[in-house]
Amino acid sequence: MLNKITPFRYIYALAVIFTLINAIFFIGSGVAKSIRGYKGFFRSDFLITEGHHPGLHLLETLDAFMISLVFMIFGLGIARLFIFDKAEGKTLPKWLNVNSLEELKVLLWRTIFLPWSLFPSRTF
Repeated sequence: MLNKITPFRYIYALAVIFTLINAIFFIGSGVAKSIRGYKGFFRSDFLITEGHHPGLHLLETLDAFMISLVFMIFGLGIARLFIFDKAEGKTLPKWLNVNSLEELKVLLWRTIFLPWSLFPSRTF
């Protein structure tokens, strides 16, 4: 069975490459939005008026970096499972030591929903 899916490693490699490119794109987007938000604060002398909300750019930055993190975890996890499956877990960071798609899925869910688990007494 493994011999049949070995040629698909190149397709997985292509998916991993583009997923990591997406992560880099969102990091760049987050940096650009941060700079835009900082410029907005400096231009307005740190005053927020009715039509001027530079803090919104910084909140959008948080989204961009979070999406980048999810792309990175997904891309590196897929690479670990399907391309570098022979690599020993000792050389990898603990968070990337996934051995199944189920573990990768749980890691992604924890990454996405971790902020909600910080407030257990509140319902959102």
